[in-house]
Amino acid sequence: MSLSRALRLGVVLFLLFPFLFLLTQFRITGIPDLGELLWAFKNSFVQAFFSAVFSLMLGFWVSLGLLSLSTGPYKKARFVFEILCLLPNFLPPIFILLATLNLVDPFPMGVAGIVLIHTLMNFGLVAVLLAGIIENKMGGMIELAYVEGAGRWQFLTRGLFPFLKKDLWLLGLFIFVVCFGSFAVPLVVGGGKGTTVEVLIYEKIRLSSNWGDAVLLAFLQSTFIFAFSFIASRGKGAVIAREANLDLIKTYSGVFVIAGLSFLYLFGYLQGFVEGLALITNFYELQSALFWNFLGSVILGLTVGILCYAGLMLIAYCWPKAWFEKFLNGYVAPSTSLACFSLLLLGPNEGLYPFIKIPVALTLLSLNSLFRMGWDGELHSLQSQITVAYAMGASRTQIFKEILFPQLSARAGLLAGIASVWACGDFAVSRILAHRDLSIAMMTETLMSGYRLNQAIVLSSLIVVAGFFCFLVCVGGSRVLRRKFAP
Repeated sequence: MSLSRALRLGVVLFLLFPFLFLLTQFRITGIPDLGELLWAFKNSFVQAFFSAVFSLMLGFWVSLGLLSLSTGPYKKARFVFEILCLLPNFLPPIFILLATLNLVDPFPMGVAGIVLIHTLMNFGLVAVLLAGIIENKMGGMIELAYVEGAGRWQFLTRGLFPFLKKDLWLLGLFIFVVCFGSFAVPLVVGGGKGTTVEVLIYEKIRLSSNWGDAVLLAFLQSTFIFAFSFIASRGKGAVIAREANLDLIKTYSGVFVIAGLSFLYLFGYLQGFVEGLALITNFYELQSALFWNFLGSVILGLTVGILCYAGLMLIAYCWPKAWFEKFLNGYVAPSTSLACFSLLLLGPNEGLYPFIKIPVALTLLSLNSLFRMGWDGELHSLQSQITVAYAMGASRTQIFKEILFPQLSARAGLLAGIASVWACGDFAVSRILAHRDLSIAMMTETLMSGYRLNQAIVLSSLIVVAGFFCFLVCVGGSRVLRRKFAP
C-alpha cells in the first residue's frame, strides 16, 4: 500500500472512529422508550426549525442593509459590519450565552431560549451569505427592474423571492442542520423542558450508562442530519461579472439592526464585566486555580491548533482522489456526546490524559467544519497546477512540498487559529472528558451554572486573552513554516 493510500485510510478511520469503536463495543439490545425519543426529537426539530426560520428572516433584513454599503465610500464600512455579523457565529458560544443571559432577565429556559441563542448566533452568517448570493445572482436583474420602474415590494415578491427560492431553502437547511446537532447551547439553556436528542444521548451515557440506547440514538440522529446535509450541500454559487445598481432593494434599517444588536452584545457583556469587577476579591482565593486553568486553556488551544493544521495539510497531501473528496463532502461529524464518550472509554481518564483526549475530540469535531470553511475551495483552485505537475512526472511528495505547502500553509494556519479559539472557549467537550475544571472556559461555565453571571463574565475575559494568543501563534507559526520549508 502506497503512503498516500495509507494516509487517506488513516484520515477516514480517524473521522469514523467514534462510530466504529462504539458499534464494536456495544450492541443495540432494544428500542429506546419511544415517548422519550419522540419528545427529544420533537424538541430538536422544533428548535432547529424555528432557529432556521428566524435566522433567515432577520438575516435577510440585515443582508439588505449590507447591500446598501456595497458601493462608493461605504465599502470599508461594509467589511466592518460583515465582521460584526460573523463574530457571534465564529466566537465560542459561551460569549453569546453570557451576554444574552445578562441582558434578558428572566431568561426563557427551554426551547424558546435555545431558539433565541441560535438565532443570535446564526443570523449574521445568513446575512453575509445572502448578500453575496443576491449580488452574484441577481445584480443585473435588480438593476434592470430599477430602470424599468418596478416597486421594491413588487420586485421582492415577484422577482427576488421566487428566483432565490432554492437558495433560501438550502441556506435554511444548512442552519437547521447546524442547530439540530447543537450541544453546548441546549446543555446550558435547555433546562428540563428543552432536552434535545444530543442532550438525551449525554444523559443516557452519563446518568444511566445506557450505551445501547445512546448508540441507537446517535445513529438515528446522524442519519437524519446526513440526509439533510446531503441536500444542503448541493447549492452552487455564481460568479459576479460587474457591480450593479442595487438601489431598488437597499435599506439602511438592516445596518441599524446589526449595529443595535452588536451594541446590545457589548453592553450586556461590559455591564456584567463592570459589576463583576466589584466582586473581584472573590477570585483571590482562586489565584492558583486561575493560573493553572489559564495555562490549561492555552495548552488545549495550541494542541488543537497544531492537530488541525496537521490534519488539513494531511488532507492536502492526499488530494486529489474522487472517493476521498466525496467522503469529506458527505461526512457528518458524530454526536458530540458520542465522540467524547468513545474517547472516555479508551484508556485512563486521570492525570494528563484529558489534555490528550480533549484536543483529539475537538479536532475530530472541528476538522470537517474547517474543510468546509474554504479548504476544499483552496484545494480546487490548485487543481490545474497539480494536474500539470503530474503530467510533467512530479511525485506526490514533490507536488506537496513545492506547490501545495507554500500556497496553503498560511490558510491552514488561519483555520487552525480559528479552531484554537474554539478550543479555548470550549466547555461542553471538556465537561465530558474531564472530571474537574481544567480550563478557564470550564470555570466560567461552572460560575454560569451557579447563576454568578457577573463573575463568569469577568473570568471569560481570560478566554479572549488565551484565544488571541493561540490564534497569533497558529497564524504566525504557519508563516514561519512556509518560509522555512518552502523551496
